[in-house]
Amino acid sequence: MAYPSEPPRPDFFSANLVLLFVVMFLVFLLLWISYGLGPVVIAGVAINHVISVIEHRRTSARETPPQG
Repeated sequence: MAYPSEPPRPDFFSANLVLLFVVMFLVFLLLWISYGLGPVVIAGVAINHVISVIEHRRTSARETPPQG
């Protein structure tokens, strides 16, 4: 339960995005060093596709008219 005298909690969203970028960069760098540029491109395209599918599902769920 949040009390009125409790200080506001910090927002770590931008810090999490930076950390996600750093981790993805390191994973892509490791893939590139280990296997070459091909798997990095395939992983990038796969991640882009997953993000597109998630975005499409989120927007289509909002635009669907109510059933009834």
